[in-house]
Amino acid sequence: MRVAFYNHTGVVSGAEISLLLMAKNMRMAEAILFAPEGELTERARVAGLQVVPIKGYRARLSKNPLRLMIDVIGMLGAGLRLARMIRFHSIDIIHANSLRAGIMAALFIWLHRRPLVWHVRDNLPKGLIGKGIDRLARLTVKAIIGISQSVFIGFDRKKLANRIHLVHNGVEIHECSDQERERWKVEIRKELNLPLQSKVILIIGQIAPWKRQEDAIRATKRLLDSGHDVYLCVVGEPKFGQACNDYWDSLQEITANMGLEDRVRFTGFRKDVVEICCAADLLFLCSDNEPFGRVIIEAMSQSIPVIATRAGGVPEIIDHEQSGLLYEVGDLNGLWGCAERLLNDDDLRLRIVGNAEERVNDFFTIQNTVYKVETLYTSILKGNPKDNTLIKEKRFHEQ
Repeated sequence: MRVAFYNHTGVVSGAEISLLLMAKNMRMAEAILFAPEGELTERARVAGLQVVPIKGYRARLSKNPLRLMIDVIGMLGAGLRLARMIRFHSIDIIHANSLRAGIMAALFIWLHRRPLVWHVRDNLPKGLIGKGIDRLARLTVKAIIGISQSVFIGFDRKKLANRIHLVHNGVEIHECSDQERERWKVEIRKELNLPLQSKVILIIGQIAPWKRQEDAIRATKRLLDSGHDVYLCVVGEPKFGQACNDYWDSLQEITANMGLEDRVRFTGFRKDVVEICCAADLLFLCSDNEPFGRVIIEAMSQSIPVIATRAGGVPEIIDHEQSGLLYEVGDLNGLWGCAERLLNDDDLRLRIVGNAEERVNDFFTIQNTVYKVETLYTSILKGNPKDNTLIKEKRFHEQ
């Protein structure tokens, strides 16, 4: 099978990291990346993937009529370019890596005439735009892959019943020895000027208001006031628009106003997630309605206890009190209380990290993800996509 992985942008964030990991681990399918030139295509080439550069268009799905008209024209142009390239490269299936990519690929399905799979990694917009996307999906897609139950909210599950498939993100399991972990801990803490005897908290992700990194900073202040010797590493950078840049500035201001300049490290974007997890003692995820949160399973795989918000797809990963701790979005007392428990209770921490590592191995490996996706491809080409495991109404973490 020749599968076109289509991404509408060359910028790399969690969705693109998941795409690359899945594509390079394919066994039955030949993955070919169609994307604008940028960091994504550079990484794909390094990974040994075939790349077809194609000019994209980054629509914002705005409600402003003028902005919406401009975006529609831009997406039509991108969709037409993709359709022509798909026919030229004899593709069997199009795998669109986002809602935007899916829309562009769907607009010219009459031209490229290839089965279309949408990989939904974000929540569907509300209102007329969301309803329009749902309608387009019903008319054009062979299958919708969702990274969590939460991203299916807004789609008409009755009319898409046999085309909706739950496939969680997966990670490569790095079997690190105790010696390797200790070496990474020493090297990274030295690089970031973090004392070996102190406790280090991580929050990893793009800098954006909905990621709520400010909650991690405020919780760190409370932990310090409670007598804990802690440091916070904010890993990530603003990538998507002025609002994210403004939020970055506000995080710096909050840190300064709280007198935490010597306790908070802003590292920028880093590729060495596994290594930096090994240098830490806790991972926070403070997001408002995170669709999945792949950094959670990356940390869990390295025996780093995770405290995360009970929202979006997160409860499908973490079984509260068993493989991590959950708190309500924006509840600083809850976040601080969870951190206090893990910092003070070694038995709880050891039980959680043991269960977390086992859970990742059972449910969230990249091999598991690839198997489900390639099985879906095969069933689509055989003309029977409902052979694949369909989404269940039961919560994943209860299975």
